[in-house]
Amino acid sequence: MAEPHHHWPGGQVHRPKTYNGFAVASLVLSLMSLLLLVGFGVVGLLGSLLLFIPPALICSVIAGVQTLTKGQRGVGLAVAGFLLAVPGWLVTAVLLW
Repeated sequence: MAEPHHHWPGGQVHRPKTYNGFAVASLVLSLMSLLLLVGFGVVGLLGSLLLFIPPALICSVIAGVQTLTKGQRGVGLAVAGFLLAVPGWLVTAVLLW
């Protein structure tokens, strides 16, 4: 999807910063893991632990690095994804212990 160009005086073209895809993915994966934890019992615990939490943590770390180095938006989304995934990981580990 093409972003609109904003022309400023002096001929400069300003493009709005885009959101980092990894940041969005980390937040979505974290929310999905929490939904599985709440809604599906033991199957949800295992699915959350194996399918959603590890990629959410990995995506949030990648997004944090990329947003800072590339100047993209989404560092807040990456932090939120990380903070939602870590308690899910701990709850799952305690319940499976």
